[in-house]
Amino acid sequence: MKRKSILFLCTGNSCRSQMAEGWARRLGGEDFEITSAGIEAHGKNPRAIAVMAEAGVDISGQESTRVTDNMIAAAGLVVTVCGHADEHCPVLPPGVRKLHWPLNDPAKATGTEDEVMAEFRRVRDEVRQRTTDLLRAEGIEPLAPDTTPKLIPGNDEFHISIRVADLAASTEFYTRLFGIEPKDREQRYSTFIVPWLRLNFVLLVNDSGEKLDTYSLYHLGLRVPDKAAVIAAYHTALAAGTEVVKPPRSTWHGLPLHELWLRDPTGYLLEIYAEMTAADLAAMPADKAATFLVPGTEPVTA
Repeated sequence: MKRKSILFLCTGNSCRSQMAEGWARRLGGEDFEITSAGIEAHGKNPRAIAVMAEAGVDISGQESTRVTDNMIAAAGLVVTVCGHADEHCPVLPPGVRKLHWPLNDPAKATGTEDEVMAEFRRVRDEVRQRTTDLLRAEGIEPLAPDTTPKLIPGNDEFHISIRVADLAASTEFYTRLFGIEPKDREQRYSTFIVPWLRLNFVLLVNDSGEKLDTYSLYHLGLRVPDKAAVIAAYHTALAAGTEVVKPPRSTWHGLPLHELWLRDPTGYLLEIYAEMTAADLAAMPADKAATFLVPGTEPVTA
């Protein structure tokens, strides 16, 4: 059965429609295909990301997108979440329903930071309630969100620092890995800011007098879009002379993944991985033996 499709529409696809998309994805499960868009695309509001994270919903990976005719045509229901979007909503084709939520724009809130954030939280909670009511009206009992409390509510960046044997070699390696130059490069350290990973990554000269132990950091994992990207990463690594620890393969024990393992100049392990699609999972061997993705990389058996 084809899933129901809901499109949340606002002016800039920055805040309210992003919240609605996040809540609908979390509460609607697999019963709905959820998208959001704007009359324009203004980029995501960091305060919206933060207050949704407080509630256990990660919207950082959602896109800020301008609405297209194809998006409208694919939607079974269009929900406008601001007056401007309601007034300027494109003409809907036959069979596409429309619903309007008159939500206040928290991005226009004034006052202290605490007062502004309080308005973002109020709108967040209103969007959750409206989304809950909408799903029930569509015949779906909303899923209960994960209410496990976070140790640090609103945290929005991951920072990791590692000591390296050769700062110059490691800086060159991670420049190629991330595809960006270090934000800061000093005699004792190099700092990479990787916005799409929300990562602050620092390489430090090993001047502590302690022996480097590559087992202390088990590995750094980097997710890529799909199996083809894992294979492409393998060929790029070979061309760069990077040590390949495990060639591209599909593994089924534990969490099924397509993965590639590399080693950096100090000896730290890096896992480049992609999640499996439903078709990938359906092709799982009965014995769950790893499937090597590049011919000729299979281990030699006696």
